[in-house]
Amino acid sequence: MTSSSSRQHELLYFNGAGRAETIRISLHAAGINFTDTRFTGKDWPAIKPTTPLGGVPVLKVDGDSHCQSVSLARYAGKLGGFYPTDPLQALIVDEAIETLNELMAVAPKHSDPEELLKLRKEFQAGTMTKYIDFLESLIQKNGGVGFASTPSIADLTLWGTVKMIRTGDWTGIDATFFESYAGIVATVESIAKDDKVVAYYASRE
Repeated sequence: MTSSSSRQHELLYFNGAGRAETIRISLHAAGINFTDTRFTGKDWPAIKPTTPLGGVPVLKVDGDSHCQSVSLARYAGKLGGFYPTDPLQALIVDEAIETLNELMAVAPKHSDPEELLKLRKEFQAGTMTKYIDFLESLIQKNGGVGFASTPSIADLTLWGTVKMIRTGDWTGIDATFFESYAGIVATVESIAKDDKVVAYYASRE
């Protein structure tokens, strides 16, 4: 049987972090020399028809295309040591990463800037607060840092989401929104210092 480390991997995604960064970090942590194919928005119309379901990220393994960001993150996380072996912890990690992805998916979008700000303000006060309160509760049940006993793909995804909001990438959402969530702040700070994460970004310099 061919081992995952000897297979050919190619990750396709936009030239940004988004839903692909957790996969990138995990593959790098696994020692997999993958092809990190990035593209811009203007290239997307030509690439979209070549994907399994018209979306990215897509991970090609030995030429076969695979999709669905959580499934890809779980696969890469298992290879890179970012996925728990305990079934209950794995359930909680999946629960957290699905919640984060759903939060991103339901965030309001609108072509009118003023209407977008209005919708995002309502979103922050309602749905977003509900989701983040839930994630904070999972972290607190785990002792106050992370969703499992070791760093996970959910921690990585949370870290990426918090970074996007702190840097103003989510128009209309307060950059300081997470500061009152002690568990989330602690998790993000821990992931930022994780040896595997630091090594990944050092490799890109």
